[in-house]
Amino acid sequence: MKKTIAACIAATFAVNYSTTAIAEEAFMAPLVEQSVLLDIDADTFVVIVGERGHVLVSKDGEAFTQKAVPTQSTLTATTVVGDNIWAVGHDAVILHSSDKGETWEIQNFQPDLQRPFLDVLFFNEKQGIATGAYGLFYRTLDGGKTWTAERHASLLDPMDQEYLEDIRKEDEDFYQQELESILPHLNRITLDGDTLYLAGEAGLLAKSTNMGESWERYYVDYTGSFFDIKPLDENTVLAVGLRGNIFVNRNEGEWEYVQTCSTSTLNSILIGSESKVYALGNNGMMVSAQRPLPTSMRDPYANLSDCEADEGIVVSQIKDKAALLNATQFKGKNIAVTANGIKTLNLK
Repeated sequence: MKKTIAACIAATFAVNYSTTAIAEEAFMAPLVEQSVLLDIDADTFVVIVGERGHVLVSKDGEAFTQKAVPTQSTLTATTVVGDNIWAVGHDAVILHSSDKGETWEIQNFQPDLQRPFLDVLFFNEKQGIATGAYGLFYRTLDGGKTWTAERHASLLDPMDQEYLEDIRKEDEDFYQQELESILPHLNRITLDGDTLYLAGEAGLLAKSTNMGESWERYYVDYTGSFFDIKPLDENTVLAVGLRGNIFVNRNEGEWEYVQTCSTSTLNSILIGSESKVYALGNNGMMVSAQRPLPTSMRDPYANLSDCEADEGIVVSQIKDKAALLNATQFKGKNIAVTANGIKTLNLK
């Protein structure tokens, strides 16, 4: 894997926020397990987050308990490190629990920013990052007691980077304004060993080997949004996104298009086993791919009227057709969060 990283321009600035507009505690919904749930993570226990500040915790992956949290902002992502949980979402909210979800504190809340966080990841109990819409990127070095905002120009298309550098030579303040206005949505971050992967808007796929302090953007012949990226092994990286598009990268070569003949947007990747990987999407669609993935250089913009899926690709749909947002494996179960609540997937 390449060790060189493209030059990155990151502007950092202190975060000040107000808690005066924080909504009351999340509504304790009697049918919370059937509500819109958006993300899931697990360690020795499972955490699920979703609309209206819903947080659910389970020790066994079967019985879930809703926890009282101090916000009704929709929560889009969560991560677990030991007994610690972080959850992020709309209104630029960041929540933290140090006792497996029993008690919670607000670490950040900026409704006036009008930008949601879309993912959160911690490298350890102290160092973490949260990413979101319009290039939103915050970092903490003290477990979330303080967060610092960063702007990463290296995540932009090279032509946009060149445009910004020309502006910067003339006016630093205008450069910062333009940088903030054109940064893409940062949808998903994934850590594998020492490498951090990022999937985002407008064909953005990137990696970092220094905890996201600088980034190397991949070139992909596709300009639609990506919603997840995961390494399958030390030589293979998979990315999924808008309109059912799947791309695979082998040995740092070109990103290859995988034909599924499905146009349902794919939201996340679940690695099922050494031989199977699954992409989960809208309309309850699941794409199963045999590993290693097929070699294909087909056109992602081609007409699908006479389509034939690549070898080893199987497309199926769950019964209620609810959008599948994410899933994790826990104690032998494949637990998914959907637009209709919690589901256990029977993967073949």
